Amino acid sequence: MTPAGELPDPLSGLPFWRTVDFERSVDLGHTPRAVPEAELRGAGGVALRQVATQAGLGDTMSGGNTHGVGVAFLDLDGDDYPDIFLANGRNEQSGTQYRSSLYRNDGDGTFSDVTSQSGVDAILAGRDTFSVAAGDYDADGDIDLYVGAQPHDVLLQNRGDGTFVDATDAAGAGGPQSDASAVSDGKSKITSFGDFDGDGWLDLVSASSTLPDPGAYLLRNRGDGTFEDVTAPSGVHIDGSGNPCAVMWTDYDTDGDVDLWIWNDRGGHVLLRNDGGAFAEATRDGTDIGNPMGIDAADIDHDLDLDYYVSNIGAAPLLQNGGDGSFENITDFSGTRGEYTWGLGFVDFNLDTWADIFVAQEDDRDHLVFTNGGESPPWFEETAVPHPAVFNSGQAHNVAVAFADYDRDGRVDVVLAGTDGRPLMLYRNETDVGSNRWLEVRVRATGNGARGGINGRVAVRSGDLVQFKDITGGSSRASQNELSVRFGLGQWTGVEWVAVLWPNGEQMTATHVEGNRTLDLAPQ
Repeated sequence: MTPAGELPDPLSGLPFWRTVDFERSVDLGHTPRAVPEAELRGAGGVALRQVATQAGLGDTMSGGNTHGVGVAFLDLDGDDYPDIFLANGRNEQSGTQYRSSLYRNDGDGTFSDVTSQSGVDAILAGRDTFSVAAGDYDADGDIDLYVGAQPHDVLLQNRGDGTFVDATDAAGAGGPQSDASAVSDGKSKITSFGDFDGDGWLDLVSASSTLPDPGAYLLRNRGDGTFEDVTAPSGVHIDGSGNPCAVMWTDYDTDGDVDLWIWNDRGGHVLLRNDGGAFAEATRDGTDIGNPMGIDAADIDHDLDLDYYVSNIGAAPLLQNGGDGSFENITDFSGTRGEYTWGLGFVDFNLDTWADIFVAQEDDRDHLVFTNGGESPPWFEETAVPHPAVFNSGQAHNVAVAFADYDRDGRVDVVLAGTDGRPLMLYRNETDVGSNRWLEVRVRATGNGARGGINGRVAVRSGDLVQFKDITGGSSRASQNELSVRFGLGQWTGVEWVAVLWPNGEQMTATHVEGNRTLDLAPQ
């Protein structure tokens, strides 16, 4: 343990691209310690309770084509409570149009429908949407939305008061026009924010089987509120078969820039390595699966590299990072196989420092939580999470999942939206965490004024343990998580330091931070 005023040394071996600089850190004066044995209390099993009705969301319907529906779970009006945005569309079989909507978190455990007064209804009414990503693209201090849609994508610019305007044309966004009738089984459009060129401004990627060749586009943020199409010179592309469903910006090789992974349902996938703003094929044989739907990353084994979980029909691969650009599928050994999986995410539900997994399953199958056993090699314990009955089994997919601490109790909650008129599902995390502590890290603004910290790598240290996780602008399957990082601290009362680093060298740090709190960081 490190006394207040001192820092651990050396800092070598950390999953960062540059040395962490503590010269300008804010010292918060807490000396982290292990909880005394007399005060220790073990955590119980993961407990998620469906509370949509109690939260005022019982009548909320989600729906769209069988591969479209997205949900965002993050603070859009700046009151520090995560709101819910639902990207709905048109079902290609019934022809039913489902309303995209926005629900404000009232801060008392309930939500209010603000779709009309927010401007969302006027912008998206009657539009067929597939997905949503979020980020502060114009660096004005609030979170904007980018919606994958037909016949082109839509940029919703946040005015800063929870209302939105359609900025698609003014910003040069939206991408190429696609066939407006392309709403059928096997079609989707997945979008994501990420700073691929390291200039501090959020760029946009969209991948879809509805688009003309190459089936994807990349928009570079000019830094003046507009974008330019750099698809051709960047080398961004998708596999020629199937339908892109799992898209993720991630620095898989820890070389200081974000790479791009695009997995196709009923087809192949590509891993595009970022070589200074242009992309080279880095796909390896042996990792193809039949029906990938969603993807997330975390350090599941505390070895300081990112591991990945990809949902699938059949065995969902858990890919353990070998540290050399290679991955081993450890699904069968680890017990994370699943059956018919869609949206997913790594979450430390019981705050024991080990990343657990939530994954939604198809139709009447229970959702699943895989609780990390905290051993090497990694293994997980499976827990079923029941959900309301499906109206139209065989057509109702549990597509979209997002995560946030909506009631601000330190435990991560789950929202889930499906297709074909399924009710929105909100699961409150009521896990007995025992004497485990937590820490949430939020990035109020980066150097250019952007809020949220997308592509920032957040790390904390308690004793000999370093944990880290990246902030992403597009999550799970067609959805968006809260733009913060939440760590379980286990039996430590706090952390020796917190660091946020970006590939461009910008960083923020704090030292001697007490647990069971939210830490807001801004440029120092």
